[in-house]
Amino acid sequence: MKSHQVVIPLTMAFWVATSSAQAPSWERKNVAGMQTYQKESYVEAENLLEDAFRQAQQFGESDPRLVAAMRNLAAVQQAEAKFAEAELLYNRALTICEKVDGPEQLEVATSLDNLANLLVKRAKYSDAKPLFERALTIREKALGPVHPDVAKVLSDLAGLKWVEGMYSESESLFKRALAVDQKALGPENPEVALVLNYLATVYHKQGKNKEAESGYFRALAIWEKSLPPEHPNIATALQNLATVEQDEGKYSEAESDFRRALAIEETALGPDDPGVAKILDNMASLFLEEARYAEAEPLFQRARTIAESVFGPAHPLVASILNNLARLLCDEGKYSAAEALYRRALAIREKTYGPDHPDVASVLNNLGTLWQGEGDYSAAEPAFQRALAVWEKVLGPEHPNVAVGLSNLAAVFLREERYSEAEPLLQRALYIRMRAIGQDHPEVAVMLDNSSRGKDKNKEALYQRALATSEKTAGPQQSQVTSILINLGTLKLSEGKYSTAESFFQRALAMREKTLGPKHPAVASILSNLGMIDYLGHNYSDAETLYKRAISVWDQASQTQTFNYAQTLQNLGVLYFDVRKYDEAGALFVRAATIKEHLLGKDHPRVADALINVACASLARGYYAEAESPSQRALNILEKSSPPNYPALIQALTNYALVLNKTKRKAEAELLETRAMVYRAKLKESKKKSDAVLSARQP
Repeated sequence: MKSHQVVIPLTMAFWVATSSAQAPSWERKNVAGMQTYQKESYVEAENLLEDAFRQAQQFGESDPRLVAAMRNLAAVQQAEAKFAEAELLYNRALTICEKVDGPEQLEVATSLDNLANLLVKRAKYSDAKPLFERALTIREKALGPVHPDVAKVLSDLAGLKWVEGMYSESESLFKRALAVDQKALGPENPEVALVLNYLATVYHKQGKNKEAESGYFRALAIWEKSLPPEHPNIATALQNLATVEQDEGKYSEAESDFRRALAIEETALGPDDPGVAKILDNMASLFLEEARYAEAEPLFQRARTIAESVFGPAHPLVASILNNLARLLCDEGKYSAAEALYRRALAIREKTYGPDHPDVASVLNNLGTLWQGEGDYSAAEPAFQRALAVWEKVLGPEHPNVAVGLSNLAAVFLREERYSEAEPLLQRALYIRMRAIGQDHPEVAVMLDNSSRGKDKNKEALYQRALATSEKTAGPQQSQVTSILINLGTLKLSEGKYSTAESFFQRALAMREKTLGPKHPAVASILSNLGMIDYLGHNYSDAETLYKRAISVWDQASQTQTFNYAQTLQNLGVLYFDVRKYDEAGALFVRAATIKEHLLGKDHPRVADALINVACASLARGYYAEAESPSQRALNILEKSSPPNYPALIQALTNYALVLNKTKRKAEAELLETRAMVYRAKLKESKKKSDAVLSARQP
């Protein structure tokens, strides 16, 4: 799952002492430093304000100019990402204010607010919270509940709640701050736009995209009217608006806004500012969603370099970039490298936020997706379950993230043929997404696609609707379009319409080779399906070439422990069995059975299918003793499975009976043959058709 860097702009304020005994030299340095800061010339501003601070130290702690100088210098250092130095100054200013003015005075509240905001910037959330709460208490007592300075602390505290994933509380606080500011300052004030931006970020996190988009548009309009065109706050609004547009499938609009935001931020703050890193991360995520991998990766790497150099290797921004970069590596088939980045991102987020934060759930979800792609369902399922539990607990049962979690968990169940468990999850996920973003969004298309993987009689209509929606909204080259084409091909293959199936697979193959290259594991799965079509059409030479090419791609990508890889080995083995290459077939069947047992467990019905093949190859070569164990194991598995797979049971009994006959145990063989006759009768009586599954027929 992608991680947007939604930006909450930091408002900087400089404090000017009002003592009637101001020294002219200090005043000049202080004013010059503030003016230079406003021009974003931070180095020069810091030098001027350091001089002012040195002079102010001579006035003594009781002189308000000292605290003003500390705050001004700390604000510049914060803008330069010199957080440790800024924190020391803010702490010292707070200590002086408490000593000189008393613990309940407004100057103390200002110092508390300054220090708390810096701590949030440094991801020290538990340290920031009591400072905000104390500042709010002081200001409400001194100024009343509807003063703009009270609104400022309300917004700061709400921002902290947002970071902690407490979105309902955050929304309430931002709404209260907005009401205060609109009444006190007027609806078109830049400070009102700031709170609108804050509130929109909360709406976005809650999946309320329409409300978020409206808030960002309004904030942008106010700032464009009241601020210079290159002001960082305009970049903030553009970037945040772009993240909503991306979620709504408006990719061209999102890219345009990201590029405009990046140009403003680089001009205003320099190319190595953390704000630049956030825009780079978000824009790279957009390119990733559009399968523009060559453009996305350098942006992620540049963002990572900036974030790590400014904040260190364990900051939440670094975790977000690592998470998104890992998604790109997954799409490129570099699963081992991706897993390492996901684990690092997970460790950072768990340490920063605790185990029950939505952003922790996002990384868990991504890890589950990776393991699912590798065929490790036993690892994927608990990861998806944990992510889903966190999202439901923190975000509520109808949040879009919950729909994602439901769909992913259902996908594992579908892969394991646990249809009765998957179906309600898919239906619930579809309901959530359609309610949140409407029927014509590409994500709904994916949900429709997923929901048709069970026993729905209208599969093709749902697939075609999903395909049309995705092509219209997301563009013909999107990965979800390719996935739907593959599912349509699979459906037509199961219906025996090989020519139609081949056309869907060929189109999907061309798209994946264009976006991912010919050596990507996702290309291999399509090659395997095309090999199946050639095999069923008795084009054995072409089928063998396609199967071998698919296996080679997976081998080169070190993706040899996946279900698709095992199934392709088995399918190639079936082909060799048919042309009487029993040694080659037997070796492939053994490999396939070993991988399936590792992935699915030793008692899974698909392991039994693979064992039947192993036994058949041994019997064909006259290796009766070798055939006994796989025959017996397959039979034991199938007799425990429900519903009964009569064709497989009959084959297992037939194989085992042949072994017993050939090893002079005819009485035992006759019992098995009788049981096989019973199953044949039951199969004949049964009117139910088993689910269509893409696997080779048994030899």
